Amino acid sequence: MLISARRHRLALGVAATGAVLALAACGADDPEPAEQEIAAAEDVEEEEESAEPDNGDFREGPVPDQAPEADEADLPPEPASDAPLGEILGWDGTERVSSFAKVGDPDATADCPEIEGEEGESATCTITYLGEELEYSINVQSGGFMLNYTWELSGAPLQRDIVEDTLRVRAETEQVRCDMDEVILVAPGDDDVASCEALVDDTTRDYSVSIGDVGTLSVFQV
Repeated sequence: MLISARRHRLALGVAATGAVLALAACGADDPEPAEQEIAAAEDVEEEEESAEPDNGDFREGPVPDQAPEADEADLPPEPASDAPLGEILGWDGTERVSSFAKVGDPDATADCPEIEGEEGESATCTITYLGEELEYSINVQSGGFMLNYTWELSGAPLQRDIVEDTLRVRAETEQVRCDMDEVILVAPGDDDVASCEALVDDTTRDYSVSIGDVGTLSVFQV
């Protein structure tokens, strides 16, 4: 199923700063220049040994037991089987969005027009999920007791927290960061959705984030 979406990305710059300690000597009782250099070198070495690793702007969080997945219990209540067809299809679209977003939204809403479920009928619902408005289009192939239809979704929201927790599981580390907004819109088949880094044993590793053809979130080292 083809899903199209416009992506908004924000690259985060990482700045490193260093401090230089200047030592000055004056008077006859001060150490000789060579002695000053040795003392300065010893001070720097001692400081490096005692200093904690510089984590920069890595975001720290516990490593989850498994990569995030949406829980249907976190969605709005499912309509009853005798509810209007528009409500049923709207909830169905909401559930599909959740599978892409990897997280439930109990405040999600679906606004669908009246639909009878007759062959050839089409309708477009507006789904609001994690603050994003999405279009969920339905085309009925056949009606009756069993409703067959195709659907299209304009996009799905993806949270940075979800991507970073997925990376924590992948890299087995608490320290990660991704160059993306808090929420972006993604579509199946999107490559290079975001670039991420993980701090593993004081070594920074680079990762790329992509969305598979069926909406699978992939985080792999580059």
